[in-house]
Amino acid sequence: MGTRRIIYAFTFAGAALFFILYPFWFSWYLLVLLMLLVPFDLIFSLPGMLSRRIVLSAPKVLEHGQAGTLTITAVTNWPFPAGCIKTWMKVSGDDFKTWRRFVCGAERGSRYEITIDTSRSGVTVFEAKRIWTVSMIGLFCLPTNVDCRTAVLVIPAPVKPPYMVALPRGVLLRPKPGGGFSEDYDLRPYRKGDPIRSVHWKVSAKFDSLIIREPLVLPPHSRLIHAMLWTKARERDLILGRLRWVSDYLLKWDLPYYVRIGDSGKIAEITQREDLLEYLYLVLSGEAEALKTPADVPSRFAWVYQIDGKKGSAVRGQGSGDGGTSQGSGVSGQWSGDEGTSLGSGVRRRGYESAVSG
Repeated sequence: MGTRRIIYAFTFAGAALFFILYPFWFSWYLLVLLMLLVPFDLIFSLPGMLSRRIVLSAPKVLEHGQAGTLTITAVTNWPFPAGCIKTWMKVSGDDFKTWRRFVCGAERGSRYEITIDTSRSGVTVFEAKRIWTVSMIGLFCLPTNVDCRTAVLVIPAPVKPPYMVALPRGVLLRPKPGGGFSEDYDLRPYRKGDPIRSVHWKVSAKFDSLIIREPLVLPPHSRLIHAMLWTKARERDLILGRLRWVSDYLLKWDLPYYVRIGDSGKIAEITQREDLLEYLYLVLSGEAEALKTPADVPSRFAWVYQIDGKKGSAVRGQGSGDGGTSQGSGVSGQWSGDEGTSLGSGVRRRGYESAVSG
């Protein structure tokens, strides 16, 4: 814009000199035309300059080293002409903050792309507070306050902890409260008060006594992964990598869990991989208020796995129960005794591999 103003100033000075030296009708018309360019540029560009806005769009989650771009799109509600759009964008993360200047066209749908740096993990926040819309000729520039913000979560590759707490060798199934239908069931003798519709008549005929088909369901889980806060980029990569590995391991065996970052962070229930990515995105981008606290969070967790950023350890605490405890440098876990009970009446297990220590 400054260049165009300088060009206009030199052009106007030349037209004025031309009018002084050659005071004919043509020089007069040329000088008046250049003088009218200023109000013409402002009047015809002002509606379009007032209506211009930008929209930031980027993928919410990227893998470490994955290519990704931030797209800046010009939008407007009115089809009035305008020049280009300029702005300064703040790009910040846990351990860096920079400013980037960009210029994009003001036409509706005009786009400008910025390559996202995925060499560091964590959340990168892109934020623009003000834009400057240039007039058609470029003589005027109108500032407009905007509130454009988007964040990108860059997650490191999964990192296996040096010591892994052993999990129970099965998942206990318990009687379904109130009865009803379930794919899993147990057979037991009839007890007073059992509904007649629950009687397994074929088996009862073989044993010459009433046998009840009792529906079984998974008990409410009480597992927690507690990730400690980090102070350095290396610790952040290690903690997030270990968190991903442990999460993938639990979800591989259909074991939901709760997760928390820091001692006072919000707790979320994780039942699939997308839940963990959404939790990390909201917490690390400063939008933890948007998280909904689960209604049935246990008052005490039976299994707690604590992850820190030390190279030689991943967990602290003590454990007991049938699930076993893998002990090593700074490593342990715990299962409550009820999840370590043996098979008995009204209880069945869904088997899966136990974790391997080391």
